[in-house]
Amino acid sequence: MPVYHHALVLINSSQDGVPLLQHAARMAEENAMRITLAHISTDYRALNYVSDSLLNDDVSEEVLQAKVLLNELAASVSLPVQTLSLVTTRRFADVEACVNQRGIDLIIAGHHNRLLGVMASHSLEYINHLTIDVLIRHLP
Repeated sequence: MPVYHHALVLINSSQDGVPLLQHAARMAEENAMRITLAHISTDYRALNYVSDSLLNDDVSEEVLQAKVLLNELAASVSLPVQTLSLVTTRRFADVEACVNQRGIDLIIAGHHNRLLGVMASHSLEYINHLTIDVLIRHLP
């Protein structure tokens, strides 16, 4: 297994964030790897063609909740963890740009083995869209 230097851990909630961050922390302790914990929100404002200001509030609320979650999770491990909240409509292009800017060489994401999860999960799509190694961890 190659030695990784910087991992980007992609989470949706504390339900997947806790086990993924704990796994990344174990890897980081063994390999002196840096960790960036990230949450991706869809920027519905970019799709807002009728200027609905209520939509702006919804996106802002989601970003604030994501930042609180990221900070709580980062504080739960003894290693230094950077946090990142991405708000985008171009999920793969923006993750790839983040990977290049930050020198990330591993993405860690979770996947629930359920029928709907298989059809709607972005985790498996990262393998086909990104140019770096992707570790998909099964989540119960």
